[in-house]
Amino acid sequence: MTGRLFDHLTEIRARTAHARYLLFLDFDGTLAPIVDFPEDAALPSKTREILTTLCGQEQVRLAVISGRSLVDLKQRTGLGNLMNNVIYAGNHGLEIEGPGLHFGEPSAERSRPKLIEITARLSAQLLSIPGAQVEDKGLSASVHYRRVPDEFVAEVRRHAEAVIASSNGRFVMKEGNKIYEIRPNVPWHKGAAVNWIGTALGMQRDLAVYIGDDTTDEDAFSALPDGVTIKVGPAAATSANYFVDNTEDVQHFLLWLTEIHQTTFRGER
Repeated sequence: MTGRLFDHLTEIRARTAHARYLLFLDFDGTLAPIVDFPEDAALPSKTREILTTLCGQEQVRLAVISGRSLVDLKQRTGLGNLMNNVIYAGNHGLEIEGPGLHFGEPSAERSRPKLIEITARLSAQLLSIPGAQVEDKGLSASVHYRRVPDEFVAEVRRHAEAVIASSNGRFVMKEGNKIYEIRPNVPWHKGAAVNWIGTALGMQRDLAVYIGDDTTDEDAFSALPDGVTIKVGPAAATSANYFVDNTEDVQHFLLWLTEIHQTTFRGER
């Protein structure tokens, strides 16, 4: 059963205060509030300050994992000189970069020309639908319908499904938070990505903390049964251990993590 995070801080402190761990953070809806236009999403300055502090704590390795492209994710996280201490996983983990790390899912990269083709076709088909937006992210694409009037949502889905069907199995469609994700049909997702990062860092036996808000984060929750997994939003239908209500709660929890580490290093046990 998923519990409210702030009712379980004592047990989480016991697991994190003295442990080396990997902290995985989704971006939209977790670090940054959801906005109507994806290009307007921004990391709050206070959250950036907290992440900067966490990056400086030797027992924490930070990874930001998102459906956004790697380039976009790096720019929006904006950790400046600390970027070389942070691992970034874009396109749901299809592309990963970090200190000494580089990964690109080979089949996804080979599918790039076909993705350009179907993305262009879908963009043309959705031009007449108010609020619909197709975002080409390099190795995947997103169809945003947050601003689409309810009576047109089914039409957006129909066009997206038709484009997927025309790809002869090369792409699949996944539903997210007011979004349809078009991804290469490869056995790779956020869960596979977090396991790859842990292994690449030699931290597969260390604690993992993962915070995410979307259905795409469920693969990561399931891949980390012994971790501290936190859903942002309603606790229904999630495999996460805990939940919080919103991005402000995430910020408060991250601040709490920095404070317990500082207390530990002052010798308070």
